[in-house]
Amino acid sequence: GGESTAIRDSYVSWMFPNEVTGWVFDRIAGVVQSMNQQFYGFDLHGLFQGFQFTKYTAPGQHYTWHIDRGHGMGVRKLSLSLQLSDPDDYEGGDLEFKFGEEHQTASRERGMIALFPSWTLHRVTPVTKGTRYSLVAWVSGPSFK
Repeated sequence: GGESTAIRDSYVSWMFPNEVTGWVFDRIAGVVQSMNQQFYGFDLHGLFQGFQFTKYTAPGQHYTWHIDRGHGMGVRKLSLSLQLSDPDDYEGGDLEFKFGEEHQTASRERGMIALFPSWTLHRVTPVTKGTRYSLVAWVSGPSFK
C-alpha cells in the first residue's frame, strides 16, 4: 500500500506454497486449525494468501497500532505472526496487543506463533538494536453470521 514510514517502516517480501515451501504451509496450517478449534471456532476457508516475511531493523523500524484489514480477499478472521528471530538478536521490536487499556506482549521466543482475531489492535514497537524477523499470515473465511 501507500503507507508512510511514519505508520509502517519495515522490509517485506512474500512467500507462496510450492515444492520447496509446501511443508512450512502444511505445518502452520495444522497449528492454525487446532488453535482455531480450541479457541475461536471460526468458519475458515483458503487458509492462506501467502506468508509475508517481515524484517524490522534498528534504528527504529516499526509498525504503529493497526488492525489487519483485507482488501478484496474475503473476510480476514485470524492473523498470525511466527517469531523467527532469537530474542537475543534484537532489542525493542515487541509485538503488542491492545485490549481496552491493557497492553499484552507476544512471546519473543523463537518459533512461537501468535494467532489472534484480525480486528485486534496491535503494533510492533521500534527496534532499537539488531534485527527482528517474522512470518505473518492472514486466515480468511466467509462473512461472520
